[in-house]
Amino acid sequence: MAMIACPECSKEMSDSAPTCPNCGKPNANAPAKERSVGVLLGIGILFIPFIFAWFTLRKGHSTKSKIISFIWMILSFVIVSSGEDTTLSRSSVSSSAPISAPAEKVMQVNIRDILSAYEGNEIGADNKYKDKIIQVTGTISSVKKDMMDNLYVTLGTGARFEIPEIQAFFDDSMNNQLGQLRKGSKLTVVCRVNGLMMNVLAEDCVIK
Repeated sequence: MAMIACPECSKEMSDSAPTCPNCGKPNANAPAKERSVGVLLGIGILFIPFIFAWFTLRKGHSTKSKIISFIWMILSFVIVSSGEDTTLSRSSVSSSAPISAPAEKVMQVNIRDILSAYEGNEIGADNKYKDKIIQVTGTISSVKKDMMDNLYVTLGTGARFEIPEIQAFFDDSMNNQLGQLRKGSKLTVVCRVNGLMMNVLAEDCVIK
């Protein structure tokens, strides 16, 4: 510690004293007091370094505090950037190589064969046809709605008083097309077989 003369009152004072003890004039040569990094600032630097690291540039913070804050800011930027790159690469891979489910095979079925199969042995017919998608052509015997207003068409071989027939159910979007059908006409449908209940029930039908 060296002694210097106060430029204001010429009295001796310490070169490290912040002010002259005689006249109170601030000592321009006194070393600046280092500011400590407060708790709130430290938390801000830890979690949001891109904003709070810049606060260490204010006068009074030590060089060590500044270096640590900006190194952590750079590391945080690298971590965030690498995470975004990984996410983008995964999404690009998934979008460039979509996984498509194989199309289910459609069975071409003669209406006499499926009706005879269910008439003769329901269990055997279920093993062969149930939950399968079939394409079948038959003669329209009725175009109706059930108790729940579900649209359906019954198809048979054209024989009178035929039981069972195929009862093909359609979505409401098919209402206009079904309204144009006529009893006795031929119709080809693609449906999923759902088993026997008086008739052979077929769901999710579309007109081919």
